[in-house]
Amino acid sequence: MAVRVWDGDTDTDWATAANWTGDALPVADDEVVFDSRQVTKPTTGMTDGGVGHSGKDTACTFDLLHFKEGYTGGIGTAALPCICSPDTIIIEGTGTYHINVGKNDQSTNTTVGKVIINNSSATVYLYSNCNDGANVAEFTDVYLLAGTLYLAFYSADTDDQGCSVANLYVMPKNNKASNTTVIIEKDAYDVLNSQATNIYMANGTLTTDSQVGTFHIYNGIVNYGTDLGGSPEADLNITLLVMHGGMFNWYPDDSGTPTITTAWLFGKSRFLADATTNDDRAKTITTIYTFGGSIFNIDNNKANITITNWYDYGAAITIGSHGKLALTYDQP
Repeated sequence: MAVRVWDGDTDTDWATAANWTGDALPVADDEVVFDSRQVTKPTTGMTDGGVGHSGKDTACTFDLLHFKEGYTGGIGTAALPCICSPDTIIIEGTGTYHINVGKNDQSTNTTVGKVIINNSSATVYLYSNCNDGANVAEFTDVYLLAGTLYLAFYSADTDDQGCSVANLYVMPKNNKASNTTVIIEKDAYDVLNSQATNIYMANGTLTTDSQVGTFHIYNGIVNYGTDLGGSPEADLNITLLVMHGGMFNWYPDDSGTPTITTAWLFGKSRFLADATTNDDRAKTITTIYTFGGSIFNIDNNKANITITNWYDYGAAITIGSHGKLALTYDQP
């Protein structure tokens, strides 16, 4: 294992050996570092040179890809992201980063085990180079401590797909909400295995147009859905929603009937489905438990929200004038 530091002395091509310390390209199991000695980012060679190595599958499996504090160049563009699959990616520098997990053939399953983002002036776009019914390239655990994160839809080639992340942890430094912003674009789930992303959110702001598996919210603001115009999504479901606090705005733009299978509302959590955004979309909650101190508002004047099982223990509840309830008291 060697440590290769980008110095960019010759040009902006990743695949030029003279651009790296020791005049040698990074190879499998190396640690790749970008630091303050060079602010000019590589702009070419990131899909076929030192990273992808034209199909040599082990060439981009670095131990570490580290953008250190003081580095300001970012990496890649939406049209030409950095395609790689290191064990760990750490982003502590400023700038804009476009990173695509996978191989350049788009037909090899691969993973990035861990991503840590820790700079409020960093904007990070994560993509999956393959994510369809045949193959998936996935980020296993993504930790956002500071910065703006996009789980982006990759449309730079003909094999369009969303970004697959197994677990997303939104954990802003000092629990300061303004430190973290997340935007999750469409189809951000593991298509091959039908696995949605699990999200654990301590604070911050998160907006998503993709399905979620387990969703724990402790504080912050979640906007579940945006107005997608004439291109609504499908299956914008949540398997388990647990709110310990924070605000959850529920207005998915789903052409079917998006469903929350189970929801728990504790403490000072606020579940709001009263906005006019996508209020024509029918929605379903299979089972929900609402507790004292929480707010549950489904007054969207459409009466198109169906709740199958509702157990209330003192929440503040608002229901539209056109709604209808069948109540049963004192059930276990």
